[in-house]
Amino acid sequence: MNRTIIDLSYELTDTMLVYPKNRRPVMEWLGRDNSEGYNLTYLQMIVHTGTHVDSPLHFIGDGETIDAIPLDRLYGKTRLFSFKNPPKSQEIKIADIMDDPDKLEESSIFVLRTGIEDFAEQSSYNYLYPVPSKELIELLIKKNIKAYMTDATSIDPVGVEVSENHLSILGAGIPIVENLCNLASLADYGSFDISALPLRLVGREGSPCRAIAIVEH
Repeated sequence: MNRTIIDLSYELTDTMLVYPKNRRPVMEWLGRDNSEGYNLTYLQMIVHTGTHVDSPLHFIGDGETIDAIPLDRLYGKTRLFSFKNPPKSQEIKIADIMDDPDKLEESSIFVLRTGIEDFAEQSSYNYLYPVPSKELIELLIKKNIKAYMTDATSIDPVGVEVSENHLSILGAGIPIVENLCNLASLADYGSFDISALPLRLVGREGSPCRAIAIVEH
């Protein structure tokens, strides 16, 4: 049996599109091989830049920190749920992505493709992404999912004063992975392994991650 690793992470650059009002990464050479004899990069960035993990602490004052999340919540076998309508910042209802809620296994990782990747590096990417409806979130919490993973840059509409969806998901102790890419390449697989492991940033609320899918042929 052959296995293929599919990269689900966006590239990090100092010119990349970021969430409104966020800062782009700063990358600076502190050493170059033609002068110091080695190459050494200084990196400064918001931990929610690009493909990243939100821990409950992101919105919940006494929530779990990123270093405290059990890694098995962010690694395991899963399947893809796809929203097939063009992204127009609408709500995603249960019937939009599954004809039978029982298809979502208890204590599984939930992976949602909204289709917003088609607008990557365009301003529309930050405004047209669909978000989960209240009924969908209630189902996910009832099913005790291990993690919520999506290609969207957020699970709440951009610019809202109260991030109700984050509060609900993170309040249930469920970590969120945002800004996945290449989910379309997983559409033909019934199941696959996914991994989105964060840096071990002690006491912090989020972290960049290198997300991958492992598919079997």
